[in-house]
Amino acid sequence: MGYSFRLEKVLGYKENIENLKKAQYGDVNRRLNDEEEKLLNYNIHKENLLTKKNESTKNTSVGNLKLYNNYLQDISSNIKKQESVIADIKEELEKTKEELLVAVKEKKVFEKLKENDYNEFLSEIKKNEEKIVDGIVTFNSTTQK
Repeated sequence: MGYSFRLEKVLGYKENIENLKKAQYGDVNRRLNDEEEKLLNYNIHKENLLTKKNESTKNTSVGNLKLYNNYLQDISSNIKKQESVIADIKEELEKTKEELLVAVKEKKVFEKLKENDYNEFLSEIKKNEEKIVDGIVTFNSTTQK
């Protein structure tokens, strides 16, 4: 007589959900890292462009300075858009983190149920063994008289 947990399929389902949520969290986290790297690259490019503009202001025409300023405005606009994208992804990351925590808690509930059920199973086996031993002892003591 082996042990079998009556809610094993539900526990398996909860484990699958937890793994799915972990994967989703990892994907969103990777996306966030990629977008933060883009923002960093935009900022580095802007700083380099500002440095180049400041170094060449004496030898540059008004038309070229205007082009620099327009390009800097475009980069600043891209930076603001990228910051908005990052904020959205951070919200999504927080949402997936909450979903992951819920999935972990639900799985732990079923794992605890399984553990309690298994301990109860072991207790029943022990009681049955004690009954058998008591029966043998009783039988031996009655047959020896």
